[in-house]
Amino acid sequence: MRGLLAALLLLAAPGARAQSIVDGSAATVGPPAASTILVLVGRQFPDPEARIAGLRKGRDGAVCGTVDVRNRMGTHAGPRPFVADLSENFFARLPEGPELRSPASPADFKAMQRAKALYEANCTAE
Repeated sequence: MRGLLAALLLLAAPGARAQSIVDGSAATVGPPAASTILVLVGRQFPDPEARIAGLRKGRDGAVCGTVDVRNRMGTHAGPRPFVADLSENFFARLPEGPELRSPASPADFKAMQRAKALYEANCTAE
């Protein structure tokens, strides 16, 4: 009887959530690239409800888009631009002012500079 009750509770529980591409833009970069983006986002952000949108191929081969993750308060903070170099498994959101003013380490600063340069080379309007 307990086993049946446990099974019913599992069936009634809401499904697990995962990072998702919410606007159908995966078709513009192709399924392999979209899958890689989901893996890279999952590695960087523990938020299982990250919302990815606006995927597009960059001028120099990177993938551009936006990602919306939850902040410490549990609410979505709004979409922020990102760039991903799939050939090097590199993914980074475009850093904002506070992040640039006080990076956690020299390595973090270097990664932010790389993200800015990659974003400018691929994702900005010509």
